[in-house]
Amino acid sequence: MRTKFYLDGKKTTKKALVEEIGKERLNRMVGEAKEGFFADPLEQQSFYLGSAGMLTIEFA
Repeated sequence: MRTKFYLDGKKTTKKALVEEIGKERLNRMVGEAKEGFFADPLEQQSFYLGSAGMLTIEFA
């Protein structure tokens, strides 16, 4: 399963997100997004990051 990251609607890389919010926090968010995706694949998985913006995680 491929993971795609969008920050405020613009595609971004995992490396850039690790620099922005940290590896542990990103891994926790990806885990929560996977749980939500498996519960309901049609629901958007988004997280508010404060001043960094809105993170959306997609799985393909």
